[in-house]
Amino acid sequence: MQKLVALGILAIATAFGSGTASAATEVPVFDGIVKLTAVNEACEADGWVAGTEYRLIYRSEVRPSNERGGGIQMLDARGGFNFMQPNKKALPGGSPKGTFTATGISGQVGIYTFSSPFALTITPTKVRASSKVVTIEGTLGNFSAVEGCTVTIFGVATPRN
Repeated sequence: MQKLVALGILAIATAFGSGTASAATEVPVFDGIVKLTAVNEACEADGWVAGTEYRLIYRSEVRPSNERGGGIQMLDARGGFNFMQPNKKALPGGSPKGTFTATGISGQVGIYTFSSPFALTITPTKVRASSKVVTIEGTLGNFSAVEGCTVTIFGVATPRN
């Protein structure tokens, strides 16, 4: 079942395009789809459900003028989340772990910030502008600023045109 879901997500992510990063972005940017594949009881109590999908934006690094580091954004029609590494730290391929500085935005709550412990597997291990596909899977803690809420994610992204 997981492989069928991965293939479906890959097909959708491929629809976003498969070009290379433009020179204007200075670092590779990847667009795709990310899905909550599992949520724990604390998340369920707050209304989060497995199967929720978001548009995914991934940058292993950011422009030098930005104070934050690499990260992922998860967006939907009602709001979204920005999970960024602090102090210009990269979010490379491989198995990064740490704590994101996170920002959420919603029509009900407005803009809010929180810390989110994470453990991810990002492939390929050396993400480049020439990478055709990037996959991201793992866990995000304190999801949506809910203490103890841990979600498991799986996402697929292709280079932004």
